[in-house]
Amino acid sequence: MATAPPRKSDMAFVDGAADTTEVGITEAAAAAAPPSTFAGKVQHYCAYAVDGTRRRLAMVCPWKEFFDRQSFSLPSGLSDFFSRLNRNINHYYHNYIIMALLCSSYVLLLNPAFALCFLLTVMMCWFVSAKRAEAAETNSSHFTVASHKITFPRAYLFITLFAGLSFFLTDGSSVVFWLALSSVGVVVVHAAMRKPSVEEQPFSFV
Repeated sequence: MATAPPRKSDMAFVDGAADTTEVGITEAAAAAAPPSTFAGKVQHYCAYAVDGTRRRLAMVCPWKEFFDRQSFSLPSGLSDFFSRLNRNINHYYHNYIIMALLCSSYVLLLNPAFALCFLLTVMMCWFVSAKRAEAAETNSSHFTVASHKITFPRAYLFITLFAGLSFFLTDGSSVVFWLALSSVGVVVVHAAMRKPSVEEQPFSFV
């Protein structure tokens, strides 16, 4: 006995579902893929950074708890010192990140020349890396800036020379020292002085 052909209504339903699924997949892929233009890429990565910052800020512990004066005391010994570091850094990790960023920003504001040179170095590295990713698609060994062809080794050499010279002229060693002292020092002092609460768990690699 011959099998009856599928009805038109069934075929229409199946085709419609397939079309809807394909459109949804295409739209999701287009939303996830970064734009092809330079301005679009900048906007895409800025939006990604803002979204990541919001998610990080949502994990910050209350600042009233973080600065509770009644919870501060001197550690009883070396073992208590390291125990407090272990527990507090694990519990207040995101708070310490914000504190370190604020302290580092303050040091950079006091050294605008170093901050400007550092920002220019980062921007040049990002620009050359983006151009190299674009050139990899066409197997090109150079990129063009203001009608001038620049090879990637020459660009990285220029960035290295600029970073080294600016680091020397802006007394970068002193700035880096104060950056480390202000950020790491604040974290260590707070973590060592604050008594961990019962619910705070020590850091574990497992």
